[in-house]
Amino acid sequence: MATYPLALLPVVTIAGGRARIAPQGYGQSDEIGSVAQSISSWVHQGAAWIHIVDQDAIDGGTPNHHHMVAGGAHLQYSGVVGDEAALSVAIATGASRVVIDGTDREWASAAVKAHGDRVAVGLDIRQDDVFDIAGSLERAGCSRFVISDQAEKHHWKHGDRHLLADFCAHTNRPVMARGGIGHLGDLHALHELVPNGLDGIILDDALYDGAFTYSEAVAAGADRFDMFFWGPPQ
Repeated sequence: MATYPLALLPVVTIAGGRARIAPQGYGQSDEIGSVAQSISSWVHQGAAWIHIVDQDAIDGGTPNHHHMVAGGAHLQYSGVVGDEAALSVAIATGASRVVIDGTDREWASAAVKAHGDRVAVGLDIRQDDVFDIAGSLERAGCSRFVISDQAEKHHWKHGDRHLLADFCAHTNRPVMARGGIGHLGDLHALHELVPNGLDGIILDDALYDGAFTYSEAVAAGADRFDMFFWGPPQ
């Protein structure tokens, strides 16, 4: 039986310099703590990679780069990273990987060429010419894509996951899916794309709202895939 790498990344969203703490067992999590506490709470549940959303930076505030301390897990930082100054600062933090904006194709191409696998390119599956953009970035040296779906309706978890499948078919780079997971059934469906290049799934509200636990998410594909392929930092 073939074994494929797959990472499940819980989201830690920084707002006001604080973040939600992972729930203990079932149920919702309304507890707020420091970013370090939030990261630690997911590490204790077995997460080897954690996706950081810097909502303060996205909203136009000061980026929370000083909170990027790994604490036993790899961190994938996502904020407003659309130029070399922002990227240089983000890479200098404790983040193992930085997700950059792929809108400016010329700059993004230079960034992936310069920084290699420290950088992933974030794209919206519905943006114009997404396959053409991905192709040019791949030729420039992009090592990974983080794909989201910004549509309010008909997200891939509701039957439009063929859009993600099409993207995987158009690139030979690893693809990470962001969002769109509300139930374990959504995870099961996306697991079918792993042999086609999907190697990561970013989990957000469902983990905090009690839809399922992190251990259940890991177990959802344990019979087919090695969920522990990516280990913690050595």
